[in-house]
Amino acid sequence: MKGLARVLAVAVTVVGAWLAPVGASASALPVTITQHNATDTIHDEVPCVGLGDITITFNSVEHFTVNDNGFHSTFTQTGTFAAVLDAGGTSAGRFTIWGGFNTDSTGQNANGTFTFSGTVKSGVGAGTKWNSVSHFTGPVDANGEPIPSLAKVAFDRFRCH
Repeated sequence: MKGLARVLAVAVTVVGAWLAPVGASASALPVTITQHNATDTIHDEVPCVGLGDITITFNSVEHFTVNDNGFHSTFTQTGTFAAVLDAGGTSAGRFTIWGGFNTDSTGQNANGTFTFSGTVKSGVGAGTKWNSVSHFTGPVDANGEPIPSLAKVAFDRFRCH
């Protein structure tokens, strides 16, 4: 994941806490979180453009289910951004993220996919587009973090165009 994706992925931050292997006594716990017209301001990278102070406005839906068999989540977030770049100038555009994660109760069979795409509509980098697709299949540690050395499949592809 590059730049803005780290903070745009509000869902991924929440998901991290839920990804830890589920204990055998876990009870069913479906949760859905919806946000409309939420805003956040951060200092990060506008992908393919540069660092700056970025304000995002977004809608998101996150869904989590935990039961005796494991954990499942899906999320989507769409919105706009406006950035004042450190190197001078401004950029504004749109972004979308979505993904999903699953793990069994032992954490040995986990998989997740994360996508992040966007377009700079105006200002510095106008017309620039980016796309990122990350995927992992394999075991996770006690904190729900992927174990790359034991991955069956793992890739992180980021492209500017």
